[in-house]
Amino acid sequence: MTSAIVIAAAAVGGLAAPAGAEETRPGFCSSGRMFADHEGSLVIDAMETDRKPVVHLRDKKTGQRVATVSEFRTDRHEDMREVAFISQPLKLPAIGIYGLEIGSEADHVTCGDFDYRLRTEVKDMSATDQVSLDNLKTTVSAVVTTFDPRTAVTAPLANTKVTIKNEAVTQEATTDAQGKLTSPFTFRGTETSSHVSFGLQATSDMDGKGASFEVPAVPQRAVIAINPASQPIVAPLGAIATVKGQALRIAADGTRRPVPEGTPLTADLTGAPVTKADGRFERKVKVDWQNTVETSWANGRYYPWLEFKNHSITVNTTGQVSFSQYKAAIDSARRVTFTGVLGFKPAPSGIVGDMPVTAWYSVDGKTGWKKRGTFTADFSTPFTHTLPGNSDGYWRLSSQYAMTEPVRLTRTATTFTYFNAAPEPVRKGQTFTIKGTLQHQTPAKAYGGQTVLFYFRPTGSKGFIYQGHSVTAANGTFVHPFKADRTGTWIARYRDADGKHFNAESRQDDLVVNP
Repeated sequence: MTSAIVIAAAAVGGLAAPAGAEETRPGFCSSGRMFADHEGSLVIDAMETDRKPVVHLRDKKTGQRVATVSEFRTDRHEDMREVAFISQPLKLPAIGIYGLEIGSEADHVTCGDFDYRLRTEVKDMSATDQVSLDNLKTTVSAVVTTFDPRTAVTAPLANTKVTIKNEAVTQEATTDAQGKLTSPFTFRGTETSSHVSFGLQATSDMDGKGASFEVPAVPQRAVIAINPASQPIVAPLGAIATVKGQALRIAADGTRRPVPEGTPLTADLTGAPVTKADGRFERKVKVDWQNTVETSWANGRYYPWLEFKNHSITVNTTGQVSFSQYKAAIDSARRVTFTGVLGFKPAPSGIVGDMPVTAWYSVDGKTGWKKRGTFTADFSTPFTHTLPGNSDGYWRLSSQYAMTEPVRLTRTATTFTYFNAAPEPVRKGQTFTIKGTLQHQTPAKAYGGQTVLFYFRPTGSKGFIYQGHSVTAANGTFVHPFKADRTGTWIARYRDADGKHFNAESRQDDLVVNP
């Protein structure tokens, strides 16, 4: 298919949409994303329901519209809800950046830019040598080309400066007549990765897109030695502890040497601590609820210069954690709510954040404790937490250093042992009767003098509608007449009235009402 692309000279003074094309609604800009791909096609990411757009390109230098695109092929995205509209590669009169618009000349919306500059490509990146802390030098090379979307021709980018850099080193090299560059490159040995990037300066005619690659690095064995005075950490909650030690590497000849000055370690309160020239370091950490303090390299297992090494220091927190004002209750809907305050003596130094608290359940309060949920509580701040409960059983809370006594939570079970709407079917306007029986306790006994609520859900509806109520007799039975109106479902509900029972709901009974 050939895209409907109309090219106009600047003197034309603007373009109208092709005959038969329909102007795109302004909302299309917000629903999609327009951009130029590598070959110079116009790509629009949009919802599947969007019709194919009509897009105009405006020359930013002359202010004139120079092209209109109205035909696209579609490519469905993986999530199946979005599509990409993709035109044929556009052939515009000059390279540069054009404006994208939808709508008429007099009433249009700007939708971003269409990058029609030369596309730079950095490829064939390589290094002559792998690097290590024993040999940080290598030579990197790459080939740089440009792709011209007007002619679809790729050509070497000759005699052009390229920036070669990583986290610590930045230098320049110049491509030769074939677009190739070769340059010695020396790492510092403290970078968190061994990637090297090639960057170009973007211009009005060239996008300046660069690339990067990973130079092979051989990590060395290492040792992290913590000073005896720094371990274990024994301090009050919230205190600032100092961890001192030395990091050594084992060179290829087996000798132990300090890691490079500036080797980054696990972040602490100061940010990213680094080693000194002799490999020694000092970290500042806050004492919290973690049992250990870990010391390793920044970037952990992915640090390129040293094999992963982690030193754990035991943390012993001084003081006492306790629950105060603790209460647990179960409501009529079988929801358990815990309230209380998590305290610590002596008071923590500064803000130490929150602490995990776990809720436990046991049938007998002695064995078979099961975790039922976890929440967080701030020190000295009242907490409230609710979770689904059981009809009967024991509950308790625990933190890392404290646990409440088990408390039994139960209410009296309530149930509808019989529920029926009759006769059925019934004619519209005819009286029918709902009968049932409400019982409570275990074993079940009649529950007299209680209010029963009746609800009806018409066929095709989602919710139940209150219709009336009745009071149970001494034997727990209830009777209520209703006049038939339409087919649907009836239920009865009991809602706890004395704060000691669980709610109950009857079975659902369908009643057919004939005209």
